[in-house]
Amino acid sequence: MKNHSGYFEGRERRKLFYQYWIPDSGENKAFIVGIHGWGTHSDGFKVPAEYLTEKGYALYSFDLRGHWRNAGNTPGHIDSMDHIQKDIVLFMDIVRKDSKDKKIFLMGYSFGGLISLIYAINRPDLPGVIVASPMLGLSIGKKLAKALAKPISKITPTKIMDYEIDQTLLTSDLKILRSYLADDNKLNIISVKSAAERQKSMIWAMDNARNLSCPALIMQAGKDKVIDKEKTKEFFEKVKSKDKTYKEYDGFLHDILHEKKRAQVYRDIDIFISKILGIKIKN
Repeated sequence: MKNHSGYFEGRERRKLFYQYWIPDSGENKAFIVGIHGWGTHSDGFKVPAEYLTEKGYALYSFDLRGHWRNAGNTPGHIDSMDHIQKDIVLFMDIVRKDSKDKKIFLMGYSFGGLISLIYAINRPDLPGVIVASPMLGLSIGKKLAKALAKPISKITPTKIMDYEIDQTLLTSDLKILRSYLADDNKLNIISVKSAAERQKSMIWAMDNARNLSCPALIMQAGKDKVIDKEKTKEFFEKVKSKDKTYKEYDGFLHDILHEKKRAQVYRDIDIFISKILGIKIKN
């Protein structure tokens, strides 16, 4: 596969870093826009890209605001979730120029899964949305939730709080786990405003699940201790789309895209997209 990077103009003309991976052949049967989880960055899609480019997909991603190369002056801070939604809209324009007449799917992991679902709810014409262990409810972060119970107006919105996730809860693949632990570019913080916006978005997504009408593949780690998997099931049940699929992976930790048996996850993604494209998958 080939990897390229660049910058695009996001909301309020913010210069944002992005990168993409394409098959060596240069032939793409579809495009996928990947949205990473809280505290991570677009480099996290390198492993998924290795699998997906082999199947003929181009994978595009960008660092979210407040994260690594797009952190700005306040790492861990996002003024509004609406800003991210607008960034995706503008990024889609960039991908659309490269994709020409090929379909563009949206794929998000954890916090990125939440963002992707909100985007898809508001855009019924999206060819399909794919989410992995979406952040619709938390199993960790009680200290943070307690802090947010205080009137937000009395707290400086950009106040930074510790928010460190135990990396051993993410994957059982020791090689990948070591890379997570060694990653100096991941975030272990979050601003009060970002946490409040995130919480508000989780509630909004659950309340509007019935309005998700585009094809949806919702995948969930069976042994998830980071997010509340029951919320994922509840969300799926509310979805009115006629083309919806729920997959739960027994024994998988939160980051199913990087788990030991992740090939199974990527096969399910390929089957989901290929069905929409009208392509038959060989057994």
